[in-house]
Amino acid sequence: MRKILLGTTAVVGAALLAPSIAAAQEAPTVRIGGFFRAYYGNTQQSARNSTSPSGLATNTAGATGNLAQQGSGTTVIGTNSTESAGHTARLDKNDFSTDAEVHVFVNGKTANGLSYGAVIEIAFNQQEGRNIVQQRASTGKTTASIDEYYAFIASPTFGQIRFGDEDGPVGGLMNSGVITNFGTGGVYGDRESFVTRQGNDRTTTSPGGLGDNTKIIYLSPQFFGFDFGASFAFNYGVGEDTGCSSNQSSGWCDSSYAFTGASNFGVAAAGPEMSVRRNEYQGALRWRGSLAGVGLSVTGGYVGSGAAKELSPITNTQRSVFQPLGVWQVGAQATAYGLTVGAQYEHGTSNFFWGNPMKGDRPMDQFFAGASYTVGPFTIGGNYVMQTVEGASRTSYGYTGGVLTATPNPAGAGLMRRLGYGIGGNYRLAPGLDIVAEYSSYTVAERGRDLDPSNPGVQDRSTAKVFILGTRLAF
Repeated sequence: MRKILLGTTAVVGAALLAPSIAAAQEAPTVRIGGFFRAYYGNTQQSARNSTSPSGLATNTAGATGNLAQQGSGTTVIGTNSTESAGHTARLDKNDFSTDAEVHVFVNGKTANGLSYGAVIEIAFNQQEGRNIVQQRASTGKTTASIDEYYAFIASPTFGQIRFGDEDGPVGGLMNSGVITNFGTGGVYGDRESFVTRQGNDRTTTSPGGLGDNTKIIYLSPQFFGFDFGASFAFNYGVGEDTGCSSNQSSGWCDSSYAFTGASNFGVAAAGPEMSVRRNEYQGALRWRGSLAGVGLSVTGGYVGSGAAKELSPITNTQRSVFQPLGVWQVGAQATAYGLTVGAQYEHGTSNFFWGNPMKGDRPMDQFFAGASYTVGPFTIGGNYVMQTVEGASRTSYGYTGGVLTATPNPAGAGLMRRLGYGIGGNYRLAPGLDIVAEYSSYTVAERGRDLDPSNPGVQDRSTAKVFILGTRLAF
């Protein structure tokens, strides 16, 4: 998933049809780009442990392995371990972290003046840790994967159409007010590379993004300072194939509109690439211009979708357990004399993962503010985010005799509050080469919820503070 960036993506214009224009046809050309970064990180995190409930469980034979969610149940794979559920690993505060992406840019031009091409972004951080897929086989955390890829066709007169796995107008292409052009991005930067999960969710990672699900996107050209964009996706799926890893009933199937176990998995089922989101649509309107020498940008947008249903394995009937997704977004930013300030507010029906919440869950509210200043080769800045959202999943999980059991929690779980900030800077050594320094803090609080399962009692607050120093090369 792409981290949220400053919403200044240029709209180059496009359409499937354009007037006949005498122009020289250009065969597609290919350019390679991307980035490489290497950081030192020091992490001060509440209960900095890795505990087995986050993905390790005992099967009926007493062996253990990673959990693979399948919607209606959980499969234990890699059963050659000798550990048991409840074990804890204590983690050091210091670490090095490297990451890279290779981007392929394809560009051509038709005889009547249309531009066309494709963008393919290859990432090398496909998963957070090593995954045991068989007793003697595994995949490492640097396994290659696709971040985004899409084809486009464009005209300066009619706008641009993109088709593929890409951000939407509200999900990043037309945002205003999200200031992340300093350090690694502050609270939305690379801090997550050094933070561990607590329990079974990302309690100390930044709020999730809308995602790069496969969609069709239209971006208009600019008229009198205004441009607009819209997108549509049938579901939350990405890439090719069906998303069904086996013939077992699964909510991971891209096009499933009802599946067993939806209500049991609660928030987890409505998370990234789960198929709860149905018929997603986004729309945004933006104005960009200047006033008295100050560059301005204002964006308003909305994202909505339907929701999959619970399918009874006994009666084969369907029932609604999720709310439709529906979030409003408004943001603005101003730039003058090297200083950029911005803010964004979001409100609506969503959970922490930008997924469909359960029925009865409270709405999400999020406020973001940031500023940066550039002078010569130096850029410094800071940002801040505050979010309130429905708290713990309505279901607690456990294993009895190697069998996964689910116990519904009382309706209206506690309110979760998330508060984070980041400050940092970078120095441009040479074109594309920066030295980066950054400090961030992120706190999650939810009264009555145990955010540290490795310690006895209820730890209802968790904080992660990360200092990063390193280099970044963009090419």
